[in-house]
Amino acid sequence: MDRLTAMQVFRAVVEEGSFAGGARQLGLSNGMVSKQISRLEAELGVRLLMRTTRSLQLTAEGEHYLAGACRVLNDLQALEDSLGERQGEVRGRLKMSAPMDFSIQCLMPALAHFRQTYPFVELDLRLEDRHVDLMAEDYDLVIRAGALSDSSLIARRLAGTQVGVYASPGYLAENGTPEVPEDLAHHRCLNYTQQREGPVWSFMVDGRPRKIRLSPTFSCDSGRGLVEAAAQGIGITCKPDFLVANDVANGRLVPLLVDYWCAPVDIHLVYAERDMQPARLRALIEVLCEHFARIGLTMMPDVLATSSTAVRDTTAVNDAGQNDLPSLEAVKPGLRP
Repeated sequence: MDRLTAMQVFRAVVEEGSFAGGARQLGLSNGMVSKQISRLEAELGVRLLMRTTRSLQLTAEGEHYLAGACRVLNDLQALEDSLGERQGEVRGRLKMSAPMDFSIQCLMPALAHFRQTYPFVELDLRLEDRHVDLMAEDYDLVIRAGALSDSSLIARRLAGTQVGVYASPGYLAENGTPEVPEDLAHHRCLNYTQQREGPVWSFMVDGRPRKIRLSPTFSCDSGRGLVEAAAQGIGITCKPDFLVANDVANGRLVPLLVDYWCAPVDIHLVYAERDMQPARLRALIEVLCEHFARIGLTMMPDVLATSSTAVRDTTAVNDAGQNDLPSLEAVKPGLRP
């Protein structure tokens, strides 16, 4: 059998979570995909996937084989792409994961510019708020917000965003305005179900971080949905500035507890170190960093930047009006906030 084809089929099945999904990705029949996986397992003498009527799950051997197969396929792709790059072409496929709300609100203009500049690159963007495993799930690039743990991956700071608490004027007129974080216990707070810590909001109280655990009355898995719920007077939300900027500017939402907001949250590009990093990946990283350096770390409109009630990001900006971001070559392995 063609081992490289079998590796591609195996990777596609794992990526899509089903034989049918893998078949659609590769343009093959379900029967052909099933046959390829069965032959691969027979030749290797191990079970790679545990199959049930509803799901597929990698075995320990499957996880090990997937990691190696991805390395082989990526290296082969990089080798083939390098031939085109010698002729001045940047082409190939990139798989990228990014938070949904950030992508819709802030990322698309940069990707549009990338597409215009590099029309032969196929970009597979997955909008998801979960913490993806870049290596195991074969992503080329991941955007992550918040603190990063140490690893063998490389991180490059892309932007920063302030996370604050907001409510509608109507809600405040009816329920009063919280003066300190502890007052939130007496208010209707809106819960973002994708938050890893659960219904917990962080503040700075007397110079020290304090986490306030809430008893939410309304939950939603969409950040933008919670912003709209707050604007409609359902309760108080805690969201990043880029997501609420327009609603604050037009008066639908009011910033609360601004004296207690924590430091801005960093947003990073995360990717693996490679001996032969594809030119398409280098190009995408540079386009994204240049775009966010140009618009600045603060993604709120001017009306909020001059507001006495808004807490702003005070990160230094260089004389050219761009953030002082390190060059790609200067970034070292290891995630660091």
